[in-house]
Amino acid sequence: MKKIYSLSIFILLTGVLSAQSISHERFIKDVVEKNVSYLAEKYDIDIAEANVKAAKIFNDPELSVSYGNNQDWSIQMGQSIEVGLSYNPDLAGVRRARIQVAKTEKEITESALSAYLSSLRLQAEEAWAETWLKKKECELLQKNCNDMRMIAQSDSIRLSVGDVAQTDATQSALESRVLSQELIEKKAEYRNCLSVLSMLCGGSRIEDIECDTLSEQDVPINRSQMYTTATERRADLRAMELSMTLSEKNLKLVKATRAFELGLSLGYSYNTEVKNELAPAPIYNGLSVGISIPLKFSNFNRGEVTAAKNAVLKNRKMYDAALLEIRNEVDQACNMLEATKQIMAQYDESVLRDAKSIAENRKIGYTKGESSLVELLAAQQTYRSTMQGYFDACSKYYIAKQQLKKAVGY
Repeated sequence: MKKIYSLSIFILLTGVLSAQSISHERFIKDVVEKNVSYLAEKYDIDIAEANVKAAKIFNDPELSVSYGNNQDWSIQMGQSIEVGLSYNPDLAGVRRARIQVAKTEKEITESALSAYLSSLRLQAEEAWAETWLKKKECELLQKNCNDMRMIAQSDSIRLSVGDVAQTDATQSALESRVLSQELIEKKAEYRNCLSVLSMLCGGSRIEDIECDTLSEQDVPINRSQMYTTATERRADLRAMELSMTLSEKNLKLVKATRAFELGLSLGYSYNTEVKNELAPAPIYNGLSVGISIPLKFSNFNRGEVTAAKNAVLKNRKMYDAALLEIRNEVDQACNMLEATKQIMAQYDESVLRDAKSIAENRKIGYTKGESSLVELLAAQQTYRSTMQGYFDACSKYYIAKQQLKKAVGY
């Protein structure tokens, strides 16, 4: 029991010590190095390499052994033992075609893994932006909640000396309680976002993020250049191109398996002495060499060849469709980036400064009795809405840039 208790304490302390505050750079690095799903996908490379190795195997020779008894025990015609070795040489190049198919499949796997990593990076960036947004919302609401709590406490004192109406004191107390409840919900949302980051990092517990502002570095938009770059860099397009190549090599493999083949055989036999009085024979050894030619009536059925040819045509069309899809993704990413950039431009420093100044002046005016509680609450709501809109615009602008990077292939 004592050992179990000690182990539980150790696990608990380990979890606490592993909890951390993480920077954006460290987060992305941990995602690439520790994400469980990505680590699982990487095994596909090892599997593909093993398949390439397996494709290099040669045809196995066949060894045969047979025993013959020509009624030796009754009419003494002797016994025989025969040993044979046969082999089918790869005259049609099936092994070479099989290796080329396996190598192409490996290249497809590598491209697919790169595309998976690109999607994982985008997912991580979106989760990071969402977490940053929730953190900023919590900070904003926390400040608003603290201000309202101080006002409610002040109104309680002022009510006792008759400097404020009962209705205003009651309403300020209720507003403080409502904001506290909203803050609890926001903090829960922020913790949920941190949990998502932890999952993406492979389970390392994250308590907070070290990020004050999201990167606002501008991304110049040149659509024609982006189309060209995406065509050259997109890993999923490369995988589609390799799939087209794979279907062509599969067609060659199918044709190779249907080509003319020969079987070679070599045999040795040992025959005992024939002691039959009518036809005696001494002990002798026999040697045989043979060639076998398969009668490929199955080649009249060209269904496999037709299917392989149609697969080539299908993959060519799918490649063309992938080009159009990538162009569409780049267009949509550019449109979203332009829209979010225009929204960001509306939140200049003067707008944020004015919203904050109005809220602060209303708070000072209310404490001095120069403003009503309704005016104070309206000013605070305007400030919160303005800052909330700004944080939301920052998050969407950041995500739009990441989506454009993925669409282009970075």
